[in-house]
Amino acid sequence: MQPFLIVSILVLVAVVLAAVIITAASMKRTGAKTELAGQASRPTGYWVGSGMSIGMGFGVALGLAMDNLALGIAIGAGLGLSLGAALEQRSKGRLSAPTEQEARFQRWGIAAGLLVLLIFVGIFAYLFLSRMR
Repeated sequence: MQPFLIVSILVLVAVVLAAVIITAASMKRTGAKTELAGQASRPTGYWVGSGMSIGMGFGVALGLAMDNLALGIAIGAGLGLSLGAALEQRSKGRLSAPTEQEARFQRWGIAAGLLVLLIFVGIFAYLFLSRMR
């Protein structure tokens, strides 16, 4: 197995475990409810983010099937973004402003995403430079 694949899998597992631990700890600390059945409205941008996430997931599968991962992710993100924007427009009257807790989670999510991006860029730069020698 190639070293960059092993490192990528380990980083992915670490990120997923960290996300689960952070989410569980924050929900326990704030006493947040896990059920969303009583929530009548979604925050602004909910459907766009959800559509893009789901689209990128399908894009990865499409990219692996086409043997071009970058193109698959781009196609999936574009389709997910357009689907999410359509759903956002459809539920325009039922959207609410994000609560303080949602805004805090969004800030932490952006920070965590940037950290993961920096880790991936560092790993792949290291692997790329080590192959050039």
